[in-house]
Amino acid sequence: MWSDRLTDAKRQRLAERLRKLLPPPVPGSRRAKTPLRVTASPEQAAERLRAETGFAWLDGGGGEHRLYGSPLVTLSAGGGRCTATAPGGRASFGGGGFDLLEAAFAAWGGDGGTLVGYLGYELGGELESLPPPPPDDFGLPDLQLGLHDWALHWDGRSWTLETTDAWSGRAGAAERVIQAERLLAEAGQRPLPEIKSGRLADGPVVSRPNRSDFEAGVRHALEHIHRGDIYQVNLCRRLEAPLRASRIWPLHLRLRAASPATHGAFLDLGRGRSLLSVSPELFLAAREGTVETRPIKGTRPRGANPREDRALARELSESEKDRAELAMIVDVARNDLGRVCEPGTIEVPRHAELVTLPTLHHTVSTVRGRLLPGAGPVELLRASFPPASITGAPKIRAMEVAAAVEERRRGPAMGAFGWISLGGDLELAVAIRTAVAARGLVAYHAGCGIVADSDPELELEESAVKARAFLTALGAQEAE
Repeated sequence: MWSDRLTDAKRQRLAERLRKLLPPPVPGSRRAKTPLRVTASPEQAAERLRAETGFAWLDGGGGEHRLYGSPLVTLSAGGGRCTATAPGGRASFGGGGFDLLEAAFAAWGGDGGTLVGYLGYELGGELESLPPPPPDDFGLPDLQLGLHDWALHWDGRSWTLETTDAWSGRAGAAERVIQAERLLAEAGQRPLPEIKSGRLADGPVVSRPNRSDFEAGVRHALEHIHRGDIYQVNLCRRLEAPLRASRIWPLHLRLRAASPATHGAFLDLGRGRSLLSVSPELFLAAREGTVETRPIKGTRPRGANPREDRALARELSESEKDRAELAMIVDVARNDLGRVCEPGTIEVPRHAELVTLPTLHHTVSTVRGRLLPGAGPVELLRASFPPASITGAPKIRAMEVAAAVEERRRGPAMGAFGWISLGGDLELAVAIRTAVAARGLVAYHAGCGIVADSDPELELEESAVKARAFLTALGAQEAE
């Protein structure tokens, strides 16, 4: 269950295993934010840094960016096993992803580092009794997070180096400033690679389930809705194509050019595997005890001209179906946060606001609350994962219905990615508009919220709209 926790004794045993790879933070360690005098664009900095092991780019488009590399430890979990890997060794033990998170906080919590990476959708099976997921054909863990003691932060105008001396000491942290300025100076002198057109996929783009089976899946979901079994469910189909490892980075550059994101990412997962995202959706942001989530529901394509574009935006804003869909998800989010927030603090300060992106219009709401004393990132994630907007209402039953329709694991897609500070704050995006590349394939999930008056053909069309940026970046069309 979501409220289950490790016993104190087991938590400490696992923490001791982790401390053999990396000691606890030095007592009295401090975080620092150092303004950097060198200017380079986030794209230039990412191009320079991407050869680093465990490179991660949390990509805010025209806003904030965070860049990381060379984690002290890499944590992964899946199939009931947890693994921690560091330059000096490796530890493996039985347990789930949330157990591993608890152990990491017990081992290294405080004014130390930051965990950066993803939590895959199937981690939800650790929190509730769900049907076994489809086979794993990509070989990706359910969770992968790197522990970092520095980050390059771009605020839209200038760079700051965020460091902790928890493991490097003050001399090491000072040396990191020199290295960062040198890296940015080099990056600023390098021209960015040209984003070329043409086909990147080495074969056809295949839908799983195929188009007719997806429509059948929508009809199956509607049967559950009309029986009163559920009110809404998010259904996905996976678009996949062969892709060489050398083309993963060019694909990401094309993807972010086709659909700039406010919560995008590129995560190098090692061994030719990557996560590429242009997500517009915030899952959770928690700072100093206040938590916020911003679910998105309702989609319209951008118009061919300003008049058509305004008409589509107005149609979305006035759509009773889309507003009802969003309202249901807001209720799920309120319920999730209510598990770990102080009574009476949950509020919805903004509801059904229109958000216009380069390829789509969406509506978004904001749900906010004040965390209970002692409720940290692990408790918050246990209470609210997976994100409400990619499950349905009621949440657990909707996940069961979706599992009966979808042919492949969602994996990192429809989960969450971002950063979790071991000091207690976090910011995670919903992994929509997200592709994963592994084993010579790339896959992109396009999901739709199904409600009582959904039309299977129109839902298929909506999923195609959501996949348009991916197909444009891939330089290919979906096979018929």
